[in-house]
Amino acid sequence: MVFRIHFDCTDLARTTIAQRPDPLWEVLLGLHVLQGDEEPEVFGPWRERARARVSALEQELLTLAPPVGYSPDFLTPRAAGEGLEVGLTAVAATPPVQLMSELRRLSDSVRLPAWTRRLAAGDTKVMTRLVHGLRSFHRTKIAPQMPIISTAIEPAVAKHNDTVANRGFESLIPQLHRSLDWAAPVLSVDTPHIDRDLYLNGRGLRLVPSFFCWKYPMMLLDPTLPPVLVYPVRHEDARPDEVVVRRPDREGAVADLLGKTRAQVLKSISGGACSTSELAARVGISLASASEHARVLHNTGLVTTRRVGSSVRHTLNRVGADVLSGTGI
Repeated sequence: MVFRIHFDCTDLARTTIAQRPDPLWEVLLGLHVLQGDEEPEVFGPWRERARARVSALEQELLTLAPPVGYSPDFLTPRAAGEGLEVGLTAVAATPPVQLMSELRRLSDSVRLPAWTRRLAAGDTKVMTRLVHGLRSFHRTKIAPQMPIISTAIEPAVAKHNDTVANRGFESLIPQLHRSLDWAAPVLSVDTPHIDRDLYLNGRGLRLVPSFFCWKYPMMLLDPTLPPVLVYPVRHEDARPDEVVVRRPDREGAVADLLGKTRAQVLKSISGGACSTSELAARVGISLASASEHARVLHNTGLVTTRRVGSSVRHTLNRVGADVLSGTGI
């Protein structure tokens, strides 16, 4: 089966490469890996540890993310590219008509529990619980792996940026995945489950690198949503869980070194690049306090801060990752 993406004369110019993984796509694909057994050996230790620590709140997510087949598009909104909390806000604001439609589609292949009917009806308490579950899974299963995820994704993105800049989009496609084929003006994705056409109609395509995507690229089903293609990066040199050096009371040691709040700020940044306002929301502190803590962490070499347009984005660097893991303490 083939998923065919049709470009027009303006779509190539509007096609972009995300510079970092999308936190909610990593959550969704991590849920897929958690339930599977065919994934590469690289995921084995992570999956074993994650399965042993799935909370009741996180367990409910598995219903919405079967390892094979359809998962609702509302779990991975475009806004999540700006950060986890922005994405979760978008999930919570999903229109009821979209919830109803996508959950009905999911029910064609999965037996859904009663709480999903309340979710489809717009029950805010059920939606709040779902959002808490997504946040919890990211915090406990994805964020601790961000240093190794970044190790895999950053060089891939740098290579892809260079290819597009110097040789064009056509030369990029063979680098992304063996299932992709470009025959202008159509990008074909060889998949086992989908046979259909998507017309970009001037919207362009957002290419998103992913660590937990591994077998073939992923797309949204709804053609009216902003087009996205999530593609796997190479896993050969990256092993989730190995980046974390387990030491007694590691978090306590980091708090002793930096102070409790600053340690929380550093840990929050390890969950993915964020703006100062996103950082303040994550940690539950004022914007001024978040700005000061980020400034100190940047000045001491634990965090990289770059200006993007009118805002700045904070990213954990290797030294900061070593401090969090205990190897730098």
